Amino acid sequence: MTHQDIVTEEIDYKDFSAGGKKKWICLLKFYLLPGWRNPEFTAYENEIEKIKSKRRSFRRLLTPLTIIGFLMVLFVVILAVYGPWLTEITLQEITMPYVPPDGVPFDEPSPAHPLGTTLYGYDVYARIIWGARTTIGMAFLPVIISTGGGLILGTISAYLGGPVDFVMMRFVDLMYTFPMFILTMILIPMIGRGLLTILVIFGILGIPGNIRFMRSMVLLVKEMVFVQAAKTGGALKFKVMFTHIVPNAISPFIISIFWGAAGTVLGLAGLAFLGLGDPTAATWGVDIDWGRLRLLTGIWASITPGIFIGITAAGFMLLGDGFRDALDPRFHK
Repeated sequence: MTHQDIVTEEIDYKDFSAGGKKKWICLLKFYLLPGWRNPEFTAYENEIEKIKSKRRSFRRLLTPLTIIGFLMVLFVVILAVYGPWLTEITLQEITMPYVPPDGVPFDEPSPAHPLGTTLYGYDVYARIIWGARTTIGMAFLPVIISTGGGLILGTISAYLGGPVDFVMMRFVDLMYTFPMFILTMILIPMIGRGLLTILVIFGILGIPGNIRFMRSMVLLVKEMVFVQAAKTGGALKFKVMFTHIVPNAISPFIISIFWGAAGTVLGLAGLAFLGLGDPTAATWGVDIDWGRLRLLTGIWASITPGIFIGITAAGFMLLGDGFRDALDPRFHK
């Protein structure tokens, strides 16, 4: 609603309230009928309250830490999107099996290589630029898989209940007995060390936790009046679950996406540091793995990608905290 529409409605209301007989009828109802309110004034008041509510939600996001987190993530996204403009070195020239013919392993920073070189003579600056694109994909692909699977299976489990819920929860309990990081370390050498394979494994292993989280949200919503009304009206189970329940239970789930992205970036960097990353892809974790071989003389080859991993993970965490503070009513005064 624009400012002009609000002013027009206000003028219309004043004209209405100034009209003789109708005005006195409204005044009599107001004084004699407890709880009576003018319908037109109530509608106008509701519109104003909606505008104020949207402004309050937006202002809750404008906290210093949330803005800092947004700028951190935006910085990495800019590196990912405009990578070809920021370096003349192509992606093929900094990934295996290509080896620079004149490359010097762990060369010190120089005008030709502002941040030095890595184990195989790759330019660290170029690896940072191209690694940003890989990191953004690494952050969200496993999260999309884990949250999508958890949302669908958790909703079905909580809504249907009975044997379906029992079997689903026992599967989740079984998966919780195996530490996900250790299980990932076992599966990657068996299935393959390709980047896409690692991301899919990481995403699938994150589904059980999201099933339990989404199930708890659905259990809170499924007993509400509007859900019971939809059931009474004869709505199909699929429609009740994904039209009425999921939209009202998904807000905390969306917030967890940012924390999941931060955890994925750190987890995959840890796997790469242990030698389980994909050496044919430009990833910051692999750079740290290579740099640890020369911590004394080639320390820049590890510190620089480590700083960018920290920036990305901290940015996602701060964004997640900001959205939680803005959307969760428990944090509102």
